[in-house]
Amino acid sequence: MPRHCTLLGVGVALFGVAVFVLRPHPIISVLDAVPLLHVAFYLALGALSAVLVFRRQPDIFVDPAGKAVLITGCDTGFGYSLAQRLDEMGYQVFAGCLAPDREGALQLASTSSQRLRVVPLDVTDDWQVQQALTTVTQHCEEGALWAVINNAGIATFTEIEWCSVDQFQRLLDVNVLGVVRVTKAFLPLLRQSCGRVINVASLAGRFTIPAFAAYSMSKKACIAFSDALRMEMKKFDVSVVTIEPGLYRTPITQEEYLINSNRKSWAETPSAIKDDYGEEYFAAFLQNMTHQMKRARPNVHEVVDLMVTAVCVEKPRHRYVPYWRSYLRSLVLGNCPALVTDRIFQGMSVKVPPSAKTRNSKSSSSSTPKSATPVSATPSTPDRSVFSDTPKTVPNGQVTS
Repeated sequence: MPRHCTLLGVGVALFGVAVFVLRPHPIISVLDAVPLLHVAFYLALGALSAVLVFRRQPDIFVDPAGKAVLITGCDTGFGYSLAQRLDEMGYQVFAGCLAPDREGALQLASTSSQRLRVVPLDVTDDWQVQQALTTVTQHCEEGALWAVINNAGIATFTEIEWCSVDQFQRLLDVNVLGVVRVTKAFLPLLRQSCGRVINVASLAGRFTIPAFAAYSMSKKACIAFSDALRMEMKKFDVSVVTIEPGLYRTPITQEEYLINSNRKSWAETPSAIKDDYGEEYFAAFLQNMTHQMKRARPNVHEVVDLMVTAVCVEKPRHRYVPYWRSYLRSLVLGNCPALVTDRIFQGMSVKVPPSAKTRNSKSSSSSTPKSATPVSATPSTPDRSVFSDTPKTVPNGQVTS
């Protein structure tokens, strides 16, 4: 049925093109009889074609009986909620936790059914990943691993000049190489079940704003890995899906954590760089970051709902963006030139100029020539003329980082 609707929609579109090009007399004569009927006719054909081609069919959910899933990063946030939801639906859940002996993992285990098993899993540790693979292999039947959800991730929102190379490396190790490490370990099991890989990326992987460089780099790499894997795994009927949320209130967007992280990075930054930015700029940066984090959506279920859909539907889409406004913005911004997106994103950055910029402006102002002293025309002439050089004005505008 979906294929027939698509073909019919294409047929309607071709019919409209044929009428526009060939202008058959019986149809054109009717359209010419009424003003604006031409416009209404083509709009109606276009709308009908779009509905038939792009209409979504109801999702068909798979039977969870006998299906197992592995989720990374289940200590808190999206992973914790997803593990609970899939356990309630009847899936056998292997909940990978960085700290299996702490509150998050212990609470997850105590509030779930016996089907859920907490697995120690640091995605940056090859040995722990292999141990997790052994656990899954031992406790689920052959061909039962249905999905691997790479949810574990960390974030830092720091300007590049006070973001250390170690921080860049840490983010890439967790958000990129952790995804690669876990996926490669479990792909043989997923090929047996014709299952799926679900990678939690971000809209930051599509667009980069100031202070998000390290995080955006990691999510862009995650999306690139997912795109390549999706094409390579098609021959094995393994689906690859990305979940790309915007800003949501999770532990990695907590203001206190981000402020403390920035203060630590700032303290370790060379003095020359700190002098060029200045304490006033850094304070304004923290204030701006706090303001931006307040825009994070509290509706975490929007993300978890789509993660559940990606796991459970028979034919998942390759990309899910939670919240329709975020999806619409991503479509619009994705088709804007860099000149436009730069202006939009720079509007979200710090408005206080850094110290170096202020010093340069003052230096330029002090080097401007002063007005010349009035000079008399001729000693014998009673008339006096005054001449003065007009100093050039040096703008002292604000800059954004």
